[in-house]
Amino acid sequence: MDNNENKNQETELEEVKAEEETVEETAENATETEEKQPEKEPVLSFEYDVKNEEEERAFIAFQRKFVYAHNWKITAAFGVVAALFIVSIVRNPSGYLNWVLAFICLAIIVLTWYNTRRIRKYLMQALKPLEDDKYVFTLYDDSFKIETLPTEEEKQEEDFTPVPPRIVGFEDISLNVLENDEMFIIILKKETIYVLAKRVMNEQQQQTLRKTFSELLDSDYEMIDNK
Repeated sequence: MDNNENKNQETELEEVKAEEETVEETAENATETEEKQPEKEPVLSFEYDVKNEEEERAFIAFQRKFVYAHNWKITAAFGVVAALFIVSIVRNPSGYLNWVLAFICLAIIVLTWYNTRRIRKYLMQALKPLEDDKYVFTLYDDSFKIETLPTEEEKQEEDFTPVPPRIVGFEDISLNVLENDEMFIIILKKETIYVLAKRVMNEQQQQTLRKTFSELLDSDYEMIDNK
């Protein structure tokens, strides 16, 4: 019985060693494969920063494109209802309920536009401390990458942790790009906005970006006014 048990243990040990060697070989092969894979060749790359005024103009453009239409629908709907109550008030000035309902409709319209402005104001205040931050934008054939460059002071901090780059594939995410005379405004999922000011690019880089965005995004790329 002892001999059989010893043989079984020896067999199990040999199987474990074989499995470990297989795992090690697989890991080594994977590492070699990763090392052999060539890094993507960028189409262009440049360092940039964003001024607070540029962020504000970009956010206004975003709101005009995706928020104002909703606001106008609310304005039209509650404006019509308010007008009906006002007609009722003219016919019967003593009707207290008509006054209240007309006021509520008008208040909803005012608050809708006020909140749009308030959100923009608070966002600009939150972004103000980031005005001096530096970034790197890199464009590839099928994606782009945005990296935050840490300052020397940040690198010296003990708890320093680099900000991971944001990589966006043109086919993987809802993407819109607006362009005017001053900037390219990249909008991801109608939630995140990146601003690429033309002042940090040469003419060739601007043309490359315009060509790439217009060809890959089709109707999701749009030229807009500077208003």
